[in-house]
Amino acid sequence: MVLWQTPINYCIILLIVDLNLFGRFRMKTKCKTLKLSILISFVSLILFSTFFFMNKCNENIWYEYIYNISLGLFGSSFVVFLVSITEYKVAKTQLLEKIWNESRKLNIQLHKIKPINSYIDNDILINYINEWLFRQTEEDKLIFGDKHDAYDKLYNYLLIYHKESIKKIPKKEIKSYIDSLISSEREKILEKLEKVIDQYLNLNNYSFLEFNNLLGDVQFFTGKSEYLKLHQNIYEPLRNMYNDLKECVCYHFELYRNDEANRPDVLLSILFENQNKLFRTEKKKDKNDEWDIIYADFCDNIDDKIEKFRAKTIYKCEEEKITHHPIESTFYNKSKK
Repeated sequence: MVLWQTPINYCIILLIVDLNLFGRFRMKTKCKTLKLSILISFVSLILFSTFFFMNKCNENIWYEYIYNISLGLFGSSFVVFLVSITEYKVAKTQLLEKIWNESRKLNIQLHKIKPINSYIDNDILINYINEWLFRQTEEDKLIFGDKHDAYDKLYNYLLIYHKESIKKIPKKEIKSYIDSLISSEREKILEKLEKVIDQYLNLNNYSFLEFNNLLGDVQFFTGKSEYLKLHQNIYEPLRNMYNDLKECVCYHFELYRNDEANRPDVLLSILFENQNKLFRTEKKKDKNDEWDIIYADFCDNIDDKIEKFRAKTIYKCEEEKITHHPIESTFYNKSKK
């Protein structure tokens, strides 16, 4: 009788099992412990109440035995329930903070990538660089032919684009002026390409192993809705973007860095095709001037979702408004020589 009415024994046993068998600060474990303690408390309370009143109506040693056992289970499971509430909240906050930091770290790496932008049409520029690569020496011209179709097309493009500034130039100087523009833009683009290649290859230093491990331990007491929001709004977009860029861009850039490929025109083509996944360009122009204003649209969008996750899911507070600025603005004056 005395032993049966000491629920503290059961409490100690359950607490030891909870802390040592399942681990101390794992969100999924604490969530399961919390749910299990609620279930045991509810069932043991019903059993205790039922057999208590049955014993009152008809005294029976077995009724007394069962309601004492039920009382012990209820007391111990209820104490575990009270302890588990705090532990679950602590484990939840710690885990979600790690996910918040990991998602920010991965997004920051994408933020480090810069776009390559030119006022020259992408196809015209790529075709010209391709042609230029195969006209470096007289031997190249003999092997591949002394073609200059792409150069002519680019030349005519710049004649039209800079028609206002060309009006101020003597006719005999026009060709050398256009050639200087072509040479300057080619060197600028190829120089920037070398830097951007390293920025993309830096993504290979980061993996989603840690994010996967953290996400695997997430379990909300309230159900799957918060988990699905986290997965769909932050994890999936980041993972898919990393996978796309590594497969479609980094693979080719790595071949180039390892001297297994030597076609910057092909790399430019790949880059122009894929960088729109990260960036959005707004074009503005008037009679003589043009502006290209570039935003890191993908990263800005993820930043907003990460902030919403921090405010609404982790800390239950107001979101901090994030102001997104252009990462690059380029001004072109067509009339200035």
